[in-house]
Amino acid sequence: MASQDDMLKVASAIGFEIPPDQLDDYTTLLGRMKGALDTLSAMDDYTPTPDFTLTPRENVHFPDRADNPLNAWAWKCDCAHAQPTSDLLQGKSVCLKDNIALAGVPCLLGTESFTGWTPSVDATVAGRVLEAGGRIAGKAVCENLSRGAVSVSAATGPVHNPYARGYSAGGSSSGTAALVGAGTVDLGLGCDQGGSIRIPAAMCGLYGLKATFGLVPYTGIASNDASVDFVGPMTRTCTDCAVLLQAIAGADGLDDRQGAGCPFPAQVPKYAEALATSGRDGAKGLKIGILKEGLSNPVLEEEVKAKFLAAAKEFEKLGATVEEVSVPLHESARTIYSVMSKMGNHMGMLGRATGRRQVMMTDLFEKKGLPYSPEALSKMSIFSKEGLFAGEFAWSNYPYAHAKAVNLCRKLRDDYDAALAKYDVLIMPTTLRASFPLPAVDAGPLVHMDANKGMTENTAPFNASGHPALAVPMGLVASAADRAVQVPASMQIVGRFWDETTILKAAYAWELAVDWKSF
Repeated sequence: MASQDDMLKVASAIGFEIPPDQLDDYTTLLGRMKGALDTLSAMDDYTPTPDFTLTPRENVHFPDRADNPLNAWAWKCDCAHAQPTSDLLQGKSVCLKDNIALAGVPCLLGTESFTGWTPSVDATVAGRVLEAGGRIAGKAVCENLSRGAVSVSAATGPVHNPYARGYSAGGSSSGTAALVGAGTVDLGLGCDQGGSIRIPAAMCGLYGLKATFGLVPYTGIASNDASVDFVGPMTRTCTDCAVLLQAIAGADGLDDRQGAGCPFPAQVPKYAEALATSGRDGAKGLKIGILKEGLSNPVLEEEVKAKFLAAAKEFEKLGATVEEVSVPLHESARTIYSVMSKMGNHMGMLGRATGRRQVMMTDLFEKKGLPYSPEALSKMSIFSKEGLFAGEFAWSNYPYAHAKAVNLCRKLRDDYDAALAKYDVLIMPTTLRASFPLPAVDAGPLVHMDANKGMTENTAPFNASGHPALAVPMGLVASAADRAVQVPASMQIVGRFWDETTILKAAYAWELAVDWKSF
């Protein structure tokens, strides 16, 4: 039964004073809802159950420091399929960003705000890696609650760049980038809510693909705002990126974001075969647009800009037409994205996201212990706390802003589509800065937040619009902090919806023509 005190607290929380003569009636109605909630709470949950006979999880352990020199492993294991259905990934070792569920393997989510969560489901992409003959070698560190583009916020400590210890590996898929970039594993899966695949790929000299919205199922992955979440490949070569995308793409019947245009797994293009066929001719005849506004931000480092313009010239040598194109709204795109994502993230972090028809990981919600206790909040990173503060302020003072941002994201999509009607792909630097020294773990909020400058200006817009975007390593540059330190720079290739093939063919032609490490 609900009490009158229960009813008065609920009314007070939404700012309503119940007339005394209606209190009993409303208390009775609240009691009916409590009865429904109690009944539902007692029911068995309904989530997919992995077959541990076919996919045993062996040697599950927390890595020793000696086996974790970049601090990039969150948890290690050995998991392979006894009867894989294809050999796409045969013999390949794979790491998963540590927000991707693998049943029976603990998931840290980069945080100490709650501990002890071991998922009971497999993410669809994890299952598909195993079915394709891949071996999952473990979970890679992600930034604290998957927020932040600098590899400094994980509760297990900073993740180091494989090209320069003490430098940022990017984020939030920091561990995946470090492990793949160092050659510790063959392939990795990252997740991208504002650039979290492409930024660490850029920092660590990798190919990192955020595919078309919905192409790769997000089922079984911890999420704050599904409207901007993506999961995808992080690899050392373009061919590996294509193969891994083929293995994980296609509708799974569970992810409600996979609407019109999304192929079923059997219909997914054979991306790697397309590359093998096109070779150096993959860029021939393409019309490539250099996004003017992608180069206009004053944060852009001169050496990154120069490297990018030289990389663009190589496309001309490969037979492409390269011209400048303008999408003025791009300069405001990060602002639009920021409002939508921070307000959406806020509701997700508080466990109040609705409207989903998805596999819900209820054990994660229970483990979070919502609402957050003061102790849990104190253990969150600066990025998570700032997000909560910003989201609460926005919903309390600008309640219309989320809806308007969603509409403007659609305008962003239309404006990019207009440019892509004239050009096959758009190109720009992936990040405006190359890797830099990690800020101190105990540095203040402004230091941590300002370290993200130049990271998401060219990546987050395409989370908002949903277009496919690929980070491509384009050379080494001198670190702005120490010119004796050489770190990777990256070019981003953006294409039309469902046209990952053209993006990959262009990137592969460039890869064949240029040794990026000596470019």
